[in-house]
Amino acid sequence: MYIVIAGGGKIGYYLCKTLMPYKHRVVVIERQMELCQKISTQLNIPVINGDGTKLDDLSSAEVQRADIFIAVTGKDEDNLISCQLAKRSFGVRRTIARVNNPKNITVFERLGVDIAVSSTSIIADLIEQEVDYSGMKTLMKMKNGRIVLSEIIVKPDSPVCEKSLRDIGLPVDCVIVSIIRDEEVIIPNGYTVLRMGDLVIAVSSQHDQEELKNYFLK
Repeated sequence: MYIVIAGGGKIGYYLCKTLMPYKHRVVVIERQMELCQKISTQLNIPVINGDGTKLDDLSSAEVQRADIFIAVTGKDEDNLISCQLAKRSFGVRRTIARVNNPKNITVFERLGVDIAVSSTSIIADLIEQEVDYSGMKTLMKMKNGRIVLSEIIVKPDSPVCEKSLRDIGLPVDCVIVSIIRDEEVIIPNGYTVLRMGDLVIAVSSQHDQEELKNYFLK
């Protein structure tokens, strides 16, 4: 693939270094001449000394040929503008932006960025996945955190213990994917009764995860 990266700082540098073994053709746009020389010399890839928010510099990097455009500068506004120009002016189908402030993720997505990545949010999610709320644990988050895969242990004092799924009345945006009982994996239906010690795998919206916890945990 042909990949253009706006930003040659630490993230841009190591991103290039990671992509190179996969035989992608990578071009970098960087404002600081010193960083341009470092990347060009050490990684032996084309580097444009320019600004990813300028049409002329994007054109010099042949962004119109790019399969993916990635903006990883230290400024959220520059990353947003770069991605918008790549998509709207050069027709790039896939854009990825670094977001320093996690609150900007939703804004970026609404304004056309395909993937907005926040290292702060990633670290927070990793910590969240390691926390077991007395029987409920987040296994994975998808769709930028909007969909959550949860693992829940049915305890003796759980409100759902010895009840069938149809009698529990789960939240609308929640699906019980499977139940692990001893060594058996059960694909549940409405008549499936939850037993003490069952390990329940559920998919829910982020909003309904808290409500799901209230259903299962006392």
